[in-house]
Amino acid sequence: MATMKDIALRTGVSVATVSNVLNGKPGAASDSKAQEIFTIAQELHYHPNSFAKNLKLRRSNSIGIITEDLTVFNTPEIVDGIESYCEEHGYEIIVDNMRLFKRYRNDFTDTPQHSRYFENALSTLVSKQVEGIVYVGYHCREISFLPTFGDIPFVYAYCFPKGGGFSSVYPDDENAGYHVGQTLIRCGHRKIGVIVGPVTSIHAQSRLCGFQRALLENQILYNPETTFWGDWSRNSSYEIAEKLLSMDITAIFAMNDLMASGVYTYCLEHNIAVGRDISLFGYDNRDIVDLYSPAISSVAPPLHEIGRKSAELVLRQIQSNTLINERFLLPCSVHLRDSVVRI
Repeated sequence: MATMKDIALRTGVSVATVSNVLNGKPGAASDSKAQEIFTIAQELHYHPNSFAKNLKLRRSNSIGIITEDLTVFNTPEIVDGIESYCEEHGYEIIVDNMRLFKRYRNDFTDTPQHSRYFENALSTLVSKQVEGIVYVGYHCREISFLPTFGDIPFVYAYCFPKGGGFSSVYPDDENAGYHVGQTLIRCGHRKIGVIVGPVTSIHAQSRLCGFQRALLENQILYNPETTFWGDWSRNSSYEIAEKLLSMDITAIFAMNDLMASGVYTYCLEHNIAVGRDISLFGYDNRDIVDLYSPAISSVAPPLHEIGRKSAELVLRQIQSNTLINERFLLPCSVHLRDSVVRI
């Protein structure tokens, strides 16, 4: 890549003269010499080093992203939302992936090793002069990893920081659970089985609270005996499906699509027709829901919108030079398909 020094050598002037001419400084060189400098710059395909220029201005026009794990289904779409917003506003992204799910699966214990991964990612991004950072969690929960500085915008996506102090953006699981309950009730269902995620999961707790609110508003008594706690896996819901389907229920709300697919598999193997004999609702709206016939009704969390909102918050703080400390819950969308039958 050509530099100002290369142009200076070809034109017989100093680097400072080349810089002044290319930056439009009046009187930097005679008209003929200035024209020669522009001609040589064009021949050498010279492009100004905007990154170095921005460093002098303490700007890099870049946003850092710390992901807990890029391989988890929700993360790529959130990152894409961040990138799309940054691209529209002239910023680039730099991603550092901690690979926590690959290393620890669903163990969210805040060990010293977890903290070291975070500190390393943070140091890497700060050393690259990013102007702000988005931390992307792979499960909504309270995060104890906090930046050790206070002068750079920092936003948590799909999670929230312990003790507050920074902005966070995550899905409104409670209202989504409420709308699933209302949808099933409007379809005539009164006896609904529920397969929740792990008892410690904020996703699971929030979705269950919303579902219970829908029952309460419709004067339907909540029956804890038809609620079972799974672990987000197909195997756990397959075993629970046998128990639920032995009860007098007409619908099952499985709080992620993998668990819904476990129920579906059990039904297929036992000649129970989903969408006729039993209604089924999942959550996450992953590609798997369309692999079944009828397709599984599901809830789509606003992953792309979470990314865009997080990027918006970071850029707003950069431009205003003020830190924002707010929580934003974004609405999910409910997709009713033929796996739910009206009674």
